Amino acid sequence: MIIYKLILFISIAIGIAGQLVLKQGMNRHGKAVVRMRSIVHDIWDIYFNKWVITGAVLYIGALPLWLMALSKIDLSYAYPLVSINFVAITLLSKFIFREKVTTFRWLSVFTILVGVILLTMS
Repeated sequence: MIIYKLILFISIAIGIAGQLVLKQGMNRHGKAVVRMRSIVHDIWDIYFNKWVITGAVLYIGALPLWLMALSKIDLSYAYPLVSINFVAITLLSKFIFREKVTTFRWLSVFTILVGVILLTMS
């Protein structure tokens, strides 16, 4: 059972990496403009952005690991653990992308972290 929990956490870590890489891709692309004239061009540029492609590959790569974990771990246990993404992505976004994180957001992240810790003890 321990190996399946490890696989679950690897899957979650790959998902976190995927989100960070997608954000990097959009930072490189710039603000997407939602206007009929430019939307097709923006979508084309976004889909063929190497960072976005890499992020998508990470997500797709995490799927088989997630499915392997679900073959032995209850979904009611595994899925709430995915919320560790909120904690890790907030921390990493603060340091990698220099995003401003408000005190209320830190409190929310801490609450999620406490929930994840309680869940893992169940």
